[in-house]
Amino acid sequence: MQKSLMIGLNERDMEAVIHTYDLKPYYYPTLFPLKETNFLTWKMLEAQSGLKIAADLVSRGATIPRKTRETISRIQGDIPKITISREKNEDELTEYDILVAMSANNPDLKALVEFWAEDTKFCWDGVAARAEWIALQQISLGRVKFSNSNNAAVVTEYDVDYEIPTAQKIGVDTSYTTGTAGKPFTKDFPNALKIGKTLYGATYKAAFMNVDTFEKLTAQEEVYKRCATFIQNVTQTNDAPDLTTVNAYLAKKNEFFRGLQIVLIDQDITIELADGSRTTSNPFDDDVILFSESKLLGNTYWKRPIDAKKLEGGVADKVMYGHTLIKKYSNESPVQEITEGIANLFPAWNLAGRSVLMQVNATSWIKN
Repeated sequence: MQKSLMIGLNERDMEAVIHTYDLKPYYYPTLFPLKETNFLTWKMLEAQSGLKIAADLVSRGATIPRKTRETISRIQGDIPKITISREKNEDELTEYDILVAMSANNPDLKALVEFWAEDTKFCWDGVAARAEWIALQQISLGRVKFSNSNNAAVVTEYDVDYEIPTAQKIGVDTSYTTGTAGKPFTKDFPNALKIGKTLYGATYKAAFMNVDTFEKLTAQEEVYKRCATFIQNVTQTNDAPDLTTVNAYLAKKNEFFRGLQIVLIDQDITIELADGSRTTSNPFDDDVILFSESKLLGNTYWKRPIDAKKLEGGVADKVMYGHTLIKKYSNESPVQEITEGIANLFPAWNLAGRSVLMQVNATSWIKN
C-alpha cells in the first residue's frame, strides 16, 4: 500500500468533498434512523406499542398487581461489514497525468478534483445502496438473505429471518394480477387490520408497497370506482387514481381504515456480481403490501469500522462521515489508485413481529 497518486490530495480536501454527500435518495435513514453502537451486534426490544393496558382497582393496603412483560421479547443479531472498492488502472492514471500537466500542477482545478471525487462518491453511494437493499428486502419478505446470487464477495451465508408468524403472512381474496375483480377495500385491507387488532391490539397506520404493486391495486374495479367522483362514475370515465386520491379515500373512511395511508417505495438498486453481471430492481419485493403501525420501523445500528483507525506509519487517506469510511491509497505493482467504502451497519426491524405481510397475486402467502 502506497500513498494516493492524486496530486495534492489530503484528508482535509477529501473531507470537504465527502461532507457534501447525503442520504436523501434513500428510504432507510427515515424508516430506520441511524443509531451508533459500541459492539458488532444489535439488540433491541421488539416493540409492543399500541397496547393500552388498564390499571386495576385494589383495596387500600392491598398489594398492587404487577403487569406482565411476557409480550416483550428481545431480537438481536450481528452487524455485517459492508464494503465496496473501485480502482483506477494504468490507462486512467496516465490520463490523469496529462490532466495534471495541462493544469500546471494546480490540484484545485475542477477537472482534477472530479477525477478522484468520482470514485469517493461511487463508494459512498455503494454502501448506502446496500443498506437500502437490506432494509427494503427484509420489510417486504420478513427476512434478508445473502448468497452468491445477490452478493459478490466470498462470505459465509448471512441470513436474518424475523420469523413473522404464519398467521401474519397472508394472501388476498382475489388476485390483483389476474384481472380487476380484487377486493382491496372491502375484504383485503379490513382483513389485515383485523389481524393486527386481534393479535396485538395494533392499529396499522402505514401500508408500504412498491410502485408496480400500487398500479395493480389501483387497476382493481373496486378501487377506481370508489375513488372516482360521482360524475366519473356516471359517465364511466374512470382512470386509475393516483396516490393522493387513494389516500384521500382511506382518510375519508377513517372509521373503517383507522388512519391507514399508503406509502410508496420507488427505488432502484443495482447489484453487481463477481462475474460483472448486473441486475437492477426495486428491493421492496413485487406484489407485497406491508401493514405497519408506524412509518418508523426500527434503527440502523452502526459501528465505526476498525479500518478507520489511524495507524502509525499508515499512508492511506481516510475520512469517516456518518456510518461510512472512505479510504484512498495506491498500489505500486500493478499501478492502481484504490478507493474503498466501508461500513459496519444493519437496519434492524423491531416492528416485524407485530406487522402483517400481504401477497396480492395469491390467495395465500407463498413468497417464502
